Amino acid sequence: MAETTKKTIVSPQTGDKYTHIHHKSGLEILVCEMEGYSTTEAMFGTKYGSINTQFKTAADKDYCTVPEGIAHFLEHKLFENEDCDVFDLYAKTGANANAFTSFDKTCYFFSCSDNFKASLEILLSFVQSPYFTPESVAKEQGIIGQEIRMCDDDPGWRVFFNMLCGLYQKHPVRIDIAGTIESIAEITDDLLYRCYRTFYNLHNMVLVVAGKCTVDQVLESADRLLKPCKDQKLETIFPDEPDSIVSPEVTENAAVGQPLFHLGFKCTPREDRDFLMRFRMKHIWTSIISIIIHPIHTFICMVIWMLSRDLSGWIRNI
Repeated sequence: MAETTKKTIVSPQTGDKYTHIHHKSGLEILVCEMEGYSTTEAMFGTKYGSINTQFKTAADKDYCTVPEGIAHFLEHKLFENEDCDVFDLYAKTGANANAFTSFDKTCYFFSCSDNFKASLEILLSFVQSPYFTPESVAKEQGIIGQEIRMCDDDPGWRVFFNMLCGLYQKHPVRIDIAGTIESIAEITDDLLYRCYRTFYNLHNMVLVVAGKCTVDQVLESADRLLKPCKDQKLETIFPDEPDSIVSPEVTENAAVGQPLFHLGFKCTPREDRDFLMRFRMKHIWTSIISIIIHPIHTFICMVIWMLSRDLSGWIRNI
């Protein structure tokens, strides 16, 4: 088994520092001790989001394809364990807890002013303790189905995904993070366990803690609660995405007070310094356009999406 290693990273500009830990369990841990702060925040995340629907590990012969929305579904289900709801445990420590799923990650987090260690141990414990049954999955399908319908009634959410559907022909980024009513109906407890074992491997996860805490506090809990595991050599793939867009314009009528629109550009990625320069220039032009149209009180959100076979890697690196 590998040993735990620590390295202090210091900003030459500000003097701020944090400790970067490679834990013997395989988990990467970042701790920022902030003297004088009265609160602490912690986040436990996995590099698993809505676009990761095709994957395999070293133990798999072929790639596995799972229903859209299963990463978000799994996030919901982890808050239920065999004994109680995780929020009931946090209520006893006074911590404020939640979670989110994005295109390329799922994160569980809390903030607290007291009982930090107890709250951290809840976080490390429940994320490593999945409990799924056919009955609980069926119940959750109804709950998430309602959530999907609510998002369908959100004009800001609809205009964003309409833009993605106009840009992307095959890439799963065009699908709502929660999936569809039809796709979540295909989710089973067995599929949830398979996705959990694949993506919630500690080698694919990161723990970040900042505020009123110490490295020793975090390591004591990590040494006691983290379950060592082997690196599975996880691989994810995405459909070959054409350079061309689907449609130059997507319009949907809704009962809103004023029109909303998003403007998107589909570009090929760059790996050198020119990539950063181009990205900054597009950000500047976004600001200019927003300033120009501000007098007519029109909302604009410019989103630059980089087309590649590993979009998730690009999002993470931004």
